[in-house]
Formats: sequence, structure tokens, C-alpha cells
Amino acid sequence: MNRKELVVIGAGPAGIEAALTASELGVEVLLVDSFPTAGGQYYKQPPQAFEDHRKKNASQKEGKLLLQMLDSSNVQLLTGCLVWGLFEDHDKGSWVVQLALPDRPMQVKADAVIIATGAYDRPFAFPGWTLPGVMTAGAGQILVKTQGVVPGSKVLLTGTGPLQIALADQLIHAGVTPVAMLEASTISLWDLLRHVPVFLGQFNRMVEGLGYGFDILRSGMQVRMGWAVVEARGDGSVEEAVIARLGPDWKVIAGSEEKVQVDTVILGYGLVPNNRLSRMVECEHEYVAVKGGWVPIRDETLQTTCPNVYVVGDAAGVGGAELAHVEGKIAGLAVASRCGRGKQSDFQWRYAKLRPELLRQRRYAKALGELFTPQPGALSLFRENMTVCRCEEVSYRDILDAIQLGARSVNEVKMITRAGMGNCQGRMCEGLIAQILLNALSVENVDMQRIGASTVRPPLEPMTLDMLARASQMIETEENQLT
Repeated sequence: MNRKELVVIGAGPAGIEAALTASELGVEVLLVDSFPTAGGQYYKQPPQAFEDHRKKNASQKEGKLLLQMLDSSNVQLLTGCLVWGLFEDHDKGSWVVQLALPDRPMQVKADAVIIATGAYDRPFAFPGWTLPGVMTAGAGQILVKTQGVVPGSKVLLTGTGPLQIALADQLIHAGVTPVAMLEASTISLWDLLRHVPVFLGQFNRMVEGLGYGFDILRSGMQVRMGWAVVEARGDGSVEEAVIARLGPDWKVIAGSEEKVQVDTVILGYGLVPNNRLSRMVECEHEYVAVKGGWVPIRDETLQTTCPNVYVVGDAAGVGGAELAHVEGKIAGLAVASRCGRGKQSDFQWRYAKLRPELLRQRRYAKALGELFTPQPGALSLFRENMTVCRCEEVSYRDILDAIQLGARSVNEVKMITRAGMGNCQGRMCEGLIAQILLNALSVENVDMQRIGASTVRPPLEPMTLDMLARASQMIETEENQLT
């Protein structure tokens, strides 16, 4: 079995920083990622065959520099590699990472593991959300940023938070001015004023945001605060969207509905931490809405309740690339210290230098979470025959029936209805089911901790039977050698 002192899972901002920091201090590091190239979603690079003559923005230049540092480091990088399982080894405190390369399975024993798997788009459901032409903001960004392809000619943006502002700017520069951008949250002057001290400490972000605002204003794109798409209609694909004004709790204000002719609806309702690996090994988690949902409990070195398992970046709570950079460095330092690559006093000194930036970025992330976290009134958009679990075609009515039968948790709904058992393993429907449960059981004073999340089991990703069989044979051979 291959052995490394450290395996870092996810080659985005947090993962690369963790790998570089630990490697520079002498730790033997393996960095793995499922994408063909390193960079993650934030620093996602265009394919080599794609010639992009557009002006590079600050994040693209920053990403290119970080990738150059990675190339010149001693970090071993494996891309196009799925991590389908993480298991505690026979030696307590070490871990076995199960990988699926394009041509073969592989397993690596790690003294420490840093999970930096980022986040994914928050699913948001309404009648017609499964129609072709409805996509997430992340998908829209991939098309525009890495392929130079616009998703449609009549694009309507709906959601909450700064991600869709950035996407609107990217679409404008790609030659398509969206029909409108709908911001579901209604932000008062007081909401903004109480966060001014935090925002003033983010000068570069504010300048970037003002640039986006100027481009949007110059384009003539319509911006509506407190509005959202409440239904998508069309014969085979999106042809029309119904939009409506929302109240502060996101319930639709009756009589405010309007129809808009569109061919694409892009949903930008924030992100959800991709923490399925930390849940697989049963690290303790807590539900924090402003951080995106379930997040692992960590100590000051970002180690979880499982020994030698660290979670950094958006996988530990949505906070953005700047926070991910800092957390990656801290976890890399912690692993290097654990491996005896420096004096404890040196580690404490370097951590003390990073801590002010860590706190500054955490305050900013919290402020955004308080302003743009989706509100429970969004469930008023649901209809009985509306699909909630796309993979298993489970409807809203099916889930309500399961609750009537006694289901009181996401796992119990899953057992009764099969919701969450499809290819996405609940990524698309788990949060929706939890909100339905929370709303339906409000009279029972049920909270998210009691509702819980679905149990995560291997394989984490869809795999061919051949690959699973070969992996099983490899594991059996390794175990026989140990005995």
C-alpha cells in the first residue's frame, strides 16, 4: 500500500495552500482532485485547447500564480482522480484513502488527511425547476469562464448573494445582457449599516463589487430586490418564467406575479459545504445556517473530532476563497507540527500571524451569511406534484405522506420514499427534505440537529462495477498481507 504523511483531498484554494505549506516544511504530501486540472471551482482553468483572448481578472491571475507554485513544489498531484472512500486504518489515528483513477483503483495510507472539497450550488426548487434550461450559477460560470459559451440568449438570474452579481458581469462581458437579475433578499439600510465596519475591511472586494455594479448599470440590465422566479414553464425546455415579489420571510406576495419570456433561468442561491467525506468518517457536525448548513466541529488547528482529519475552506462552512487560503495554511502548519517538522514555538508564532486575517475573513463570511441566507418562506412555492428528489422522482406529496407515516428525520424519509438514493446521493434533495421536515414538524419544536442529515456511505461517487470489483480485490489482498 502506498503511504504518505499527508493526503490533501481537493485542489482548490484551501487544498493547494495546505499542500504547499506542509510540503515547504518537509512533509510528504499527496494532493488529489477529481477535476482534470488543479484550481478547483474558483481557479478553474480553461482547457489548453481553448484560446481565451479576454482580459484576465484578478482571481484568474492569482490562480495562475498559485498553480505555478504548485508545479514547482514537491507536492505529488493526482488529478482526474475520484475519492470514493475514507476509512480509519488498523493503526488508530491513520487513514486509508480509496481512489479511483481513470484506469485503476488505488489506495493510500495517510498519517493525516486534510479535506478541502469546497462547496456546491444550493438547490432551490419551484414548479418547473427540472426543465432543461434551468441551471445553477456554478454551471453558468463554468460555461462562461472556461468554455466561452453563453447558456442562452434570454437569460434570467434569480437568487441571493454576490455570486449572481459576478455571473451577471461575466455574461455581460460574454455578449449577453441578462433580461433581469432578481435578488430574493430584501436588505434594509440598517442591515447594510451594521455591517459597514466589516465591509470596510474588504477593500479589494468592495472595489471588485463596484466594478460589477458599474458594468451592470451601464448594460441597462434590470435589477429587482425582493423578487424571485416562482415557476418555470415550457414545452420540453424553459420558455417562460413566472416571477413574484417576496416578503421578508420569502413568502410570495399575492397578486405580484408577472410573466417573463426567457430561454434560460439561472439559480444562484448560495452554496452548501461539500462535507460528505467528514460525514462518512462520522466527525461531529453542527447545523449553522449562515455557514451554509452542516459543518464539522473543529479545534483551533482546524482538526475535526476524528484524530488527524482536518477540514478547511468551504467544506467547513461557506466563506470564500480568501478564508480558504488562510485555513489551508493553518491546517498545513498543524500537520507539519504534528509530523515534527518544526518547533512548537515556531508553529505558534506563524499561527499568531495568520489569526488576525482568519478572524477578519470569518467576520466577512458571517456578514454575508446573515444578509443572504435563504428564508423558510420559500417552501410556499412547493406544489404537491412537484418533484423534490430528481434521481428517484419523489414528489413533495410523497415526502408529506412519509411524514404522516411517522418520518421525523432525513434518513427516515429516505427509507420510506427512496429520496436521496439516486446518483447524486442526496446532494440535490437532502436540504430540501430537511426544510420540508422542519416546516411540517414546527409544532413539535423539532430543530435541524434532530432532523439530521442523511448517512453517507461508500462509494461516495458513482463507479463502474468493474472498478468496484477491482478495488475490492485490492483491499482484500492488502488485508491478507497484513494477517
